[in-house]
Amino acid sequence: MRDFRNAKVMAQSLREAMGTKQITLSHSEALEVVSKMLGVADWNTLSALIETDRGDPTHLKQARDAGAIMPVLPIKDLVPFPNVQLPLWIKRPRTVEALNLAFSNRRELVLVAQRGQVIEEPEEQDVYDVGVIARVLDVGPPSAEVMARSPALEGSTQVLLQTQGRVSIRKFSGQAGRYEAEIEQIDEGAIEGSAERIEEAASRFDTYAAARDIVVPPIWPPLRQLHDPGRVADIIAQRLPLAVKDKQAVLAMLDPLARLELVLAHIGV
Repeated sequence: MRDFRNAKVMAQSLREAMGTKQITLSHSEALEVVSKMLGVADWNTLSALIETDRGDPTHLKQARDAGAIMPVLPIKDLVPFPNVQLPLWIKRPRTVEALNLAFSNRRELVLVAQRGQVIEEPEEQDVYDVGVIARVLDVGPPSAEVMARSPALEGSTQVLLQTQGRVSIRKFSGQAGRYEAEIEQIDEGAIEGSAERIEEAASRFDTYAAARDIVVPPIWPPLRQLHDPGRVADIIAQRLPLAVKDKQAVLAMLDPLARLELVLAHIGV
C-alpha cells in the first residue's frame, strides 16, 4: 500500500490517468493535488515531511508529552491560526536564536501572540497562553520588493512557516538567550459537523466581505465544502478586522461549534 513517501509516483499515476481522459496536468499541478489528497496544505509542506520521513501526514497533530520544551517566536501584531502558510520577518536576537534551535528540532517551533505590540523583550505575562505549532519551510533575507515597501526590515530574516495544531503555553521564558516554552498539545476532540451552520457562516461572510471590500485569496479552501465548523471559524477569523485580543479569543476557543458562533457574533450581519 502506498503512503505519503510515494507522492511523486502517485502524481505521475494521476497525470497518466487524467491523460487518458484528455485532461492535461503539469507535474507540479499533480503534486499539489496529491498533497491535498494526503491531507497536507501543499507540495512544499509534503516535500519537507518526506525529507525528514516523519510519518503519516494526516496525523500532523501528534500528541506531545506534557512539559515538552520548544523554541518560540512571539509575534507582536497578529494571531497565528492553524493550517496556513505564514510569512514572518524576525529580527530580535532571541527570536533568531529560537529559529536556530528549531532547525535542530525537526524544524518545528511555537508561534504565540504578544499581549502588547510595544514590548521588545516579552516575559511570561506578555504572551497569551494558547499558540500553534509551526514548521519552518524556508528562511532567507527579505525580498527586494518587501524591502522597498518596508525599509525598516533591513537586517531581518524572512521565514515561511506552515502552521499546524493548537498548543497550550504552560511556561514561557527568554532566559536561555532565546525564547522557549513548556508546551502541551491541545486535543480539540472529535469534529462535530454542522452543515447548516457552516452554510450560514459562509453566506454571512460572503455578504460581510463584499460590503467591506475584503479580498478573499483564490487559494482559500471553499468553506461550504468543509465539514469542521472550527476550521471554518479559523479561516473566517483570519480575514476579519479584529483586534489581537479578539482574534486570540477565537484561537483559544477549543469547542468547534462555540468557535464558529463566536466568529458569527463578530460578523454580526
